[in-house]
Amino acid sequence: MTRITGHTLIATTCCCMLYATPQYGSMNFSAWLYWTDGHKEGSLMPGGGGLRKCKCGEIYLLRESIRLELDAEPSTPQTQHLEAADLPHAVTSPNKAVELAARREYWMELNHDYRDLYRAHRDAEEVTSQAKWESDWHAANPDQRSAFKRDADWLLRRKPVGPPAIVDKPFSVPPYQPTQLQLENMTRLLELLLERAHEPYGPDMLEVAEIYRELGRFDEAKEALRQCPEDDRGNPEKVMEQMIDKAVTAPVRYRM
Repeated sequence: MTRITGHTLIATTCCCMLYATPQYGSMNFSAWLYWTDGHKEGSLMPGGGGLRKCKCGEIYLLRESIRLELDAEPSTPQTQHLEAADLPHAVTSPNKAVELAARREYWMELNHDYRDLYRAHRDAEEVTSQAKWESDWHAANPDQRSAFKRDADWLLRRKPVGPPAIVDKPFSVPPYQPTQLQLENMTRLLELLLERAHEPYGPDMLEVAEIYRELGRFDEAKEALRQCPEDDRGNPEKVMEQMIDKAVTAPVRYRM
């Protein structure tokens, strides 16, 4: 579970404004649903990539603030998370680390409209495929009980034998047609990631593969995926590989 044990004091580098930020006794990064572009639904940890907005108007990263190693007083203002409306300004930051984090958040934000289409499409396909599965099964396995047996089962509330769980569910997604703004943002985000100088641990090659895939650059996506550590491969890598093989550019959701 995620547990906050207190708040520590930080100062911004832009104007030395003091803020309180949570200290975590434990952190749980799991979520209910995951998307290949990094978006999480039902996450147990706050998102935002560490981006914060100072009262002076500057955008900063928590990891670049000055930690004073002091407990924050209850009256100390909390750090301010960015809103979606702040992202177009944040991506113009001269600080490339801030720009990278902001473009990552903007990437996910700009994909939200597509997520609505995706959910509606997947829900409709689930209903249609389940109905067809049940219809086909009943056609192949007609109810041969006598009228007496059916009445007895109804009185005793015994359910008739029904179809088993569907084996191979069909999977398709609606067309993904990123706008020019989305294409420009993904292209710039990719450039910043591949510069390898603006994050503490360098680029996540799974993220790099996803950007290449959403841009329709499947050969480069495959090469990036091959650079993911072999001992760290799991469901996200499997989903990515399947989407690359099917030439799907859309962000898709999955469970861990």
